[in-house]
Amino acid sequence: MTALDTRPAIDRLPTAAWAMAWLFLAGQVCALVVRGPSSSGAPWILASIALTVVVVRWVADGVLRGRTVRLVAVWVLISAAASVQLVDLLIGPADVERVLSLGFSAAQLAALAAYCSTGYFQACRAGRAAPRSVLAPLLLIAVASGFLGGLTEPAAPVSSSTVLRVGL
Repeated sequence: MTALDTRPAIDRLPTAAWAMAWLFLAGQVCALVVRGPSSSGAPWILASIALTVVVVRWVADGVLRGRTVRLVAVWVLISAAASVQLVDLLIGPADVERVLSLGFSAAQLAALAAYCSTGYFQACRAGRAAPRSVLAPLLLIAVASGFLGGLTEPAAPVSSSTVLRVGL
C-alpha cells in the first residue's frame, strides 16, 4: 500500500460539514420565525441580504477549505455568541429565543469541532484542494443561510429604518 492509498478522500464532504451547514440554516430559520422579517426599508433589506450572502458564502468557503483566518474568525464569533447567549440566559428570563439561540450556538461549535477533526479537513489544511463541485451544495446552503440572515429582524430593537447589517 502506498502513501497515496492512505490519504483521506476529499471528493466528498464529511458528515460534520453537512451537520454544520444545516445547523446554521436551521438557526436562521428559527430566528426568522421568532423575530420576523426586518422592518427596515426595502432598499436596506435588499442591501443587507446581498451583503450577508456574499460574506457568509465567502466565510463558508474558507471554513470548508480550512483557511486559517476565516476559520479562526468563525471559532471566535460562535464562541463569543455562545458565551453572550449563556450569560443572557443566566441573567434574563428563559424565553424560547434565548434557549434556541444558545442551543444552536452550542451545536454549531460541536459540529465545527467535529469537522476540524476529520481527515478531509486535515487534507485541506495540508494543501490538497477540494473540487468546487464537492463544495457547491454546502455553499448553496450557506447562501440560503445568508439570505435569511439578511432578511431577519435584528435581535435588538432598532430606532431607524435605515439599517444595513450583516446577519451571520
